[in-house]
Amino acid sequence: MSLPNITFNIAKDGLGQSQADIQKIPGMVLTGATVAGAGKVTIGNSYQIFSLPEAVALGIDETGTNAFAYRHIKAFYDMAKTGAELWFMLAGAAVTMEDMADKEKLFGAKLLADAGGKVRVLGLLKKSGAAEVITNGLDADAHLAAIKAEALAADFSTRYNYVRILISGNKFSGTIADLKDYDTEAFNHVAMLIGNTDGSKEASIGLILGRLASIPSQRKLSRVKDGPVDNLQAYFTNGNPVESLATGWNAIHDKHYIFLRSFSGRSGYYFTSDCTLTATSDDFNSLARGLVMDEAVLLAYNTLVEELSDEVPVTQEGTIHPAIIKTWQQNVDGEIRNLMVAEGKLSDVKVFIDANQNILTTGNFNVGLQLLPVGYSDYIIVNIGFTTNIE
Repeated sequence: MSLPNITFNIAKDGLGQSQADIQKIPGMVLTGATVAGAGKVTIGNSYQIFSLPEAVALGIDETGTNAFAYRHIKAFYDMAKTGAELWFMLAGAAVTMEDMADKEKLFGAKLLADAGGKVRVLGLLKKSGAAEVITNGLDADAHLAAIKAEALAADFSTRYNYVRILISGNKFSGTIADLKDYDTEAFNHVAMLIGNTDGSKEASIGLILGRLASIPSQRKLSRVKDGPVDNLQAYFTNGNPVESLATGWNAIHDKHYIFLRSFSGRSGYYFTSDCTLTATSDDFNSLARGLVMDEAVLLAYNTLVEELSDEVPVTQEGTIHPAIIKTWQQNVDGEIRNLMVAEGKLSDVKVFIDANQNILTTGNFNVGLQLLPVGYSDYIIVNIGFTTNIE
């Protein structure tokens, strides 16, 4: 028999005083180099910072050997602002994103472990070179990393360290037909960005992490009210402006890639979506949906772990005592209602415990937890026309 534990069976096709809030703290593994000297950055080590000057103090400056890392950390703080918590690790130039995502290697897995469960959104970013092989429209490393990233997220979820992972889709070929269609995959913990604001061959991972750190868990990256992420320019990772493929934006989106777009009559550029690399029918085809579920599970876990292996009084009929049911239901409902429903992260919650459980024989205490998510106005349809009278 295994150790006493709590198991959450999360359905992915079901849509058809309080504890501390669960924060959406980001982490990033990206290409860089060790800087000589005491107190300077070393590749393979994890660092927690709260401002760009702290990164500079570690030896990540604008013009040095870590200029690439500086650019993305600066983009994070330009969006998230000073005071935002960021965990990061530098990896050598030869380290691929596949390596960064590998749960058996000391990159992303080490950063997550070093952060002690705090990092809930992880970005992976490699500086492009000259020898990458282009497969399915991108540096093949990006597609390989997606496979390893899903396995990494699944592995850490078994220890209640829930994480969603963003990968840089480097070196887009510029041909939409080449891009792999992720609607046929099931990587619902992983998203891929193929856009940037500097015309480089890498995606703006620091920027997208900064936006995620700035918004609540239920909010989509593409929410227009949050404002543009750049006022002047946006590119794909082939270096061409996003307008160069404007007629193909829908086709790229339908293959589940995130990039940047503009709107007619409105200045600036916005993220297109927060889609993950999974089927459209998957409840977690959106980062927001996944982050909301992660938060709810953690809140329920933090409440229920107090009850693990506790005595459960039963009635003369051998059923669970009504007082126990009421207490457990109120405790879980209260946490999620106060910290998620009241904050607009969920529309409603319902906790149900069946009294007729054979807990004396099995030791199992089943709790039903239903979450009613918020909806999204992703598609607005306006029926308009002239009329001879207004009714």
